[in-house]
Amino acid sequence: MSKDNPIHSRIITSRRKCLACGTDNMKAGRRYCSKECRQQMLWVLSLSKGLLRICNARYAAFSFNQSHVALDILPIWAQEISRFTYSRTSGKKPAEDLKSLILQSGEEWYHIVNNNKSKSYASLLLLTKNHNKGITPDSIKPNKSVRPRFSECERKSMKLLQLKLEELVSDGHVSRIRSAYKRLAKIHHPDVGGDTEKFQKLNEAHQQMLLWAENPLFTSRKALIGYWSYDASTSRWAPPL
Repeated sequence: MSKDNPIHSRIITSRRKCLACGTDNMKAGRRYCSKECRQQMLWVLSLSKGLLRICNARYAAFSFNQSHVALDILPIWAQEISRFTYSRTSGKKPAEDLKSLILQSGEEWYHIVNNNKSKSYASLLLLTKNHNKGITPDSIKPNKSVRPRFSECERKSMKLLQLKLEELVSDGHVSRIRSAYKRLAKIHHPDVGGDTEKFQKLNEAHQQMLLWAENPLFTSRKALIGYWSYDASTSRWAPPL
């Protein structure tokens, strides 16, 4: 564990990459390569809460690349980030290396305490050892993200109309829905040799999305782009956006 090997890049969070291990062997529309991979990451992140508590963390962030895993911690009383890093082990997933980082840091903390030092001193020593002034505190403070929420039928309608998510979260989304419909209707209208069934489905999708636009539903959560993020106010880890 060393702060001399900082991770400068975020987790690769392309929708084609697993958020838990980074593999690109993914099925379309999935965020994780398997249920087991997701559960393993969530379990280890839950295990990290012990370390976060002894460090009096307000916020924390976890990231990984091919060479290291990193756990960034911002204590309640501090204005500097402490970055705990651990070298990746060949053949192991990031969650396994994070577990090793947590256990190693915990052993180091207990060693200091067992040398007749106070718990608060042990925590301070551990954090000070891993201070990284190159990381700004705001970089691991999760921002509130607002995303539209769709039913399965609405998602199918979006796909039929070839609408992108960002087109529905900005002003003028109603006009974008109509424009998408008009563009495709010109291609698939029966009068110009288009498929009648396809045209009917476009009509239904158009009406479905206009109904959504009248009373759009949104979900919000605090998270970071490219990092797993922890907020002590909820005591929860959130996956990357």
